[in-house]
Amino acid sequence: MSVFLAAGVLIQWFALIRDGEQAAELAALAAVAAAVEGESPCAAAAASGTRNGAAVSGCVVRGSGRHVVVEISVLVALEPSFPGGPREARRTATAGT
Repeated sequence: MSVFLAAGVLIQWFALIRDGEQAAELAALAAVAAAVEGESPCAAAAASGTRNGAAVSGCVVRGSGRHVVVEISVLVALEPSFPGGPREARRTATAGT
């Protein structure tokens, strides 16, 4: 029984991590689009992360205007948690023009 419970937790974690990866990718794309339009890339990334249920934990912008690369990191809470197990995962995505 405990093997099935552990397997269920791992499957849930993989799904949460994949959702975090997708949120990071969308936030990076939103950040680049904002930078090209002359807006704040990190604010756009944070807004996108919020809309997609992720907390943006890092935003690095290299370049400006039409020549920009943005790296976004998001933290994903791993639920349910158990003693000695990880509590969160960090996922990073990069987008550029």
